[in-house]
Amino acid sequence: MRHAQSSTPRVLGVDDWAWRKGQRYGTVLVDLEAHCIVDLLPDRETATLADWLTEHPGVEIIARDRAGAYARGAREGAPNARQVADRWHLLRNCSDALLNVVERRYRVVREVGKSLAIQNTTPSSCISGALQRKKTERLASERRQARRSVFDKVVELRRLGWSQLAIHRELGVDLKTIRKWLQDKSPGTWQRTMYKAHPAEPFEIYLRQRWDEGCRNATQLYREVCEHGYQGNPRNFRQWVKVRLRDDMPSPNGNPVKSRSPWRPPLSRQTTRLLTVDAGMLPQRERAYVDALCAASPDIAQAASLARRFQTMIKERKEDALAGWLNDALASPLAPIARGLSRDIEAVNAALTLPWSTGPVEGKINKLKLIKRSMYGRAGLDLLRARVMET
Repeated sequence: MRHAQSSTPRVLGVDDWAWRKGQRYGTVLVDLEAHCIVDLLPDRETATLADWLTEHPGVEIIARDRAGAYARGAREGAPNARQVADRWHLLRNCSDALLNVVERRYRVVREVGKSLAIQNTTPSSCISGALQRKKTERLASERRQARRSVFDKVVELRRLGWSQLAIHRELGVDLKTIRKWLQDKSPGTWQRTMYKAHPAEPFEIYLRQRWDEGCRNATQLYREVCEHGYQGNPRNFRQWVKVRLRDDMPSPNGNPVKSRSPWRPPLSRQTTRLLTVDAGMLPQRERAYVDALCAASPDIAQAASLARRFQTMIKERKEDALAGWLNDALASPLAPIARGLSRDIEAVNAALTLPWSTGPVEGKINKLKLIKRSMYGRAGLDLLRARVMET
């Protein structure tokens, strides 16, 4: 298939875009100097890109992500062109590699998180909760006073003979609120005056007994209480079991509950982010978590240190630091990404020395998506190419 004729760019940006996410992809080619799309390809295969480059000789620089198909296609179609790996994708690859290290040691991560969560369940947590409640009560009191002040103004203006519409225009209070205040002779309150019991509460003693006996299946408990006369919704019942039995939370009428930690261990990806952030920028609890995790797992500590070095190297364009980093990484848990970078070393070096990246290509992909959606995703390649390249 021959593609639409267009001027051959000197610096070409290459990236994929989704015909249907997760199932079918195409390739967008962008002139990074002219900031315009030069062509759309129907897929992201090696041969397709190589054929396009062969038919359009003269490309000198190709900025791409780390996909192997694009690297091979660029080498086959434009062997003399210099390839540039995208810096954002390099950082993302390193982050994913560190995430893989963390997930492979999930038992250590989980144990460290649980131990810190238990340590954080201290009386100071209760004091913080009491201070928060006092702050909430103070703010509620201030709001009540402000509402009473507005109410007094409404009453005074009404006494002077103002109409409700005039009061509304003067004070900005809703007409329905003015009417209700004057009728009730009170500004009212937002506090709830009544608690409606959950249908499962009459069966709470029986359910707690079954829970303590080891029956933790909400569906089984639902069947049993139905035999005793429960007529509530099964979904609401499962939610009640989760809140009142599993988490041991109180009912709104004030039953006591067990103390629970206000701090929860981060998830794997959150842990990965914390490991790559400068320790001085982390809150105290997160810093203690990172320190404990690195102390418990030397592999995670080594991988995190290398990931931070890699981030600095990419952001500050330290080309002379790449060889040393690769040597250290090859003897660490980050060896897989180090081997991959070694195979693509020329493009990685170019990323540290040249200004080009696929960032502008991502912007064009957003534009492509907008045009595609305006046609409800039903446009063929020829029509889509024509609309993209004419704008």
